[in-house]
Amino acid sequence: MRILVVHPRMSVMGGGERVAIHSILAGLKAGHRVSLVSEEFDAENFEDFFGCEGLFAKVDMITYTPFQPFVGKSMLLLYQRMIHHSTRIRKVLSTRIGFDLVVGTQDIGYVPNVPVPIIQYCYFPEYFSHLEARPSSRLWKLYYWPARRFYRNRVQSVGRFIAVSDYTRDFVMRKWGRDSETLYPPCPVETYSSVQAPKENIVITVGRIVPEKRMHLFVELARRLPHYKFLVVGSIGRPTSAYSDSLVRNAPDNVSFVLSPLKKETGLLAKAKVYVHCAQNEHFGITIVEAMAAGCVPVVHNSGGPKEIVSDDVGFRWSDLDEAAGQVRRAMEDDELRQSLSRAAVAKSVSYRPEVFESRLARVYAEYED
Repeated sequence: MRILVVHPRMSVMGGGERVAIHSILAGLKAGHRVSLVSEEFDAENFEDFFGCEGLFAKVDMITYTPFQPFVGKSMLLLYQRMIHHSTRIRKVLSTRIGFDLVVGTQDIGYVPNVPVPIIQYCYFPEYFSHLEARPSSRLWKLYYWPARRFYRNRVQSVGRFIAVSDYTRDFVMRKWGRDSETLYPPCPVETYSSVQAPKENIVITVGRIVPEKRMHLFVELARRLPHYKFLVVGSIGRPTSAYSDSLVRNAPDNVSFVLSPLKKETGLLAKAKVYVHCAQNEHFGITIVEAMAAGCVPVVHNSGGPKEIVSDDVGFRWSDLDEAAGQVRRAMEDDELRQSLSRAAVAKSVSYRPEVFESRLARVYAEYED
C-alpha cells in the first residue's frame, strides 16, 4: 500500500513532527511504501535532532519551496501560509498518482483534496490563538471567518479523525460534529528514563516562556516556596519577549532559567524531584510524560490533556496556586510518598512509548489495505 504523509512544516521540530516521524515508521515497518509531502527543510539536521538517522532515505520525498511571507508580519500571515501550502501541495501532487491512503499529521488546512481515504491526526480543531485570547473581539471573529469556513470544508473530506487526547476528541465533536478515536502521541520515554542521577531538591518546568504556558505562575509558586530551587528550562518566544523579559527580571533568587532545548539538558529532569506544569487546557503535554519517565513527581493543572496523564497514583492535580504549593511541599518533604509516586510515574510513562503509537497506527493502516 502507498501511504502519503502530509506535514508541510517539518522545520518546526516539535511534538507534531515527532508524530510525523512515527507515522512514517509505522508504515515502513508494516511494509508499506511511504511518501512525505513537505516544504523543503534541513533533513540532516532534523534526523540529528530527533535521533532518526537515515529515515528520509527510506521515504519518497515530495518537497516544494518554503513559505516566505510577502507582507511581513501582517494580519494576513495566516492566509498567506494557507494559500502557499495549498497551492504548492496541489501542484507537486498533480504528477503523482497511485496513493492508497493520505495521513495528515499537521493542520487539517494542509490536507489535499484527493479521491482516496484520508486520516487526520488532530491536536486541536480551529486553534487560532488570537481568537482564543480575545473571544469577544468582533474584528478577530471576522478575520478568522474565511479560515473557519475553509476548515469546515476540509472536514468533509476527512474520513477518519484521530485525536491527541480525550480532551481534543471532545472538542472535535463539539466544533466539527465528528467523532474520533484517541491515540496519545509518541513520547521519547527512553531518552529520559535511561539518564540516572541523584535526586535533588529541585522543582522544574519545561516549555516556551510565553503567556499561554503561564510561566508567571511557576515563578509565583517559587516565591511562595523560597526554600526550594526552581528551574525553568525552555526557550523565549520573540513575539512575546516583553513577557519573558519581565519574568526573568522579576523572578526571586530561588528561580534559575536554562534557555536551551530540553534535548540538550536531559540530566536536569533526572536531578529534579518535582515537575510542575502550569498551562491550562493543554491539548496533551509531552513534557509531562518526559518528566515522569525521569522519575519526577508531576504536579499539573487539573484541566485538558494533563488531567488524563496524571492520575492520583502518579502525581497531583491543582486548581489554584495554594493547592499547588501544598502539593509541591508534600512531595518534597514526604520522601516515602515521593518515591512511591516516582516509581508509579516511571511505570506509567512506558505506555506512551513510540512503539505503542506505531503499533496502534499500524493496525489502523491495515484496515485500509484492501
